Amino acid sequence: MDIVCNIDNRYVPYCGIMLTSLLDNNRDNEVNIHIVAATLSPDNIEILRSIVEDTFGARINFYIVGDNLVKELPHFDNDYISLSTYFRCFLTEILPSDIKKVIYIDCDLLVLNSLKPLWDTDISGYALAAVEDMNSSFTDKHRRLGLPESYLYFNAGVLLINLDYWRSHDVMNRLMIWMGQYRTRIVAHDQDLLNAVLSKEVTYLSHRWNMQEGMLRRRRHTLPSSESTIDQEMKQPAIIHFAGKHKPWQEKCINPYKPMWERYTDMSPWKGMRPKKHIGFTINRLTFPLQDALGLRNGYRTIKLK
Repeated sequence: MDIVCNIDNRYVPYCGIMLTSLLDNNRDNEVNIHIVAATLSPDNIEILRSIVEDTFGARINFYIVGDNLVKELPHFDNDYISLSTYFRCFLTEILPSDIKKVIYIDCDLLVLNSLKPLWDTDISGYALAAVEDMNSSFTDKHRRLGLPESYLYFNAGVLLINLDYWRSHDVMNRLMIWMGQYRTRIVAHDQDLLNAVLSKEVTYLSHRWNMQEGMLRRRRHTLPSSESTIDQEMKQPAIIHFAGKHKPWQEKCINPYKPMWERYTDMSPWKGMRPKKHIGFTINRLTFPLQDALGLRNGYRTIKLK
C-alpha cells in the first residue's frame, strides 16, 4: 500500500502520531509511506524515518519540493490549514510514474483498522474515491463552485487516488486551469478545487473510512439519507478524522476519540505531550451538559472506546 501525507515542519508531531496509529493497525500489510513537503528539517526527517522504519519496519520516502508549486494558490492568513494541502493536486508530478494509485491521508486523524479493504477498492474509471463531507447538506458551496444541489460534496482528508487515471485524463492541468479561471470561488482550498473539477469522476466510500468529527455530533449536517448508515458505521470506524478547527492536541477539542489520540501520542516520540489547560475553559466545560440539554450546544453522541 502506498500512503501519501502532505506536511510542513509544524505538523511533523501530528503526522508522526497519525503514522503510529496507521502502522500499529497495519502490521500485517506492506506499507510504503510517501511524505511530501516544501521543506523539512533534518531532525524532523530523522524522527519520521525512525518511527516508520525502526519502530514498525515499513518504508518511507521523502519528497522535498519547495513552495513554488503552491505559493500563489489561495490561502488565508488566519487559516489553520497549511498550504502544503495543495500538494495533493500535483502528485502525478511529484511521485514516481510507476506508482499507479495511493491512499492520501491527512495528519489530523487516527487509523484504527487495517487499510487493506480500502486499498483493494476498485476505482477503475474514476479519478478518486472519497467520503461524503460532514457538512454536505449545506448548499452554499454548491452555488459558489457551480455544482448542482444534488451533488454529494466529498471530504478530501482521506482519498483513494487513481494516479493512472489522473495521468491519462490530464487531471492536474485541468485543476490548474479551473483555478486560474475561478480562484476567487475557493474557500476550502484544494477540497473545493477537487470537488469542482472531478464532480463526475468520483466514487464514494463508506463513512467508516473518514468518520469526521461532525458525524459524531447529535445534530449532523450530512444528507438526511446518510443518517442511518452513519449510525451503523460509527460503531466500527476505520479512520477518525478530527476535521474542523479544534484538533486533539488543543485544549478545546473534546472529541470523544481524544483519549485514543493521546494513547497513540504516548506510543510515539511525543509521549506525554498534552495541551496547556486554562481555568476559564475548564470551568466553562462543566456547563456543557446543561448547554446540550437546552439545545444551546451541539454536543457529541455517547461513544464507548475500546
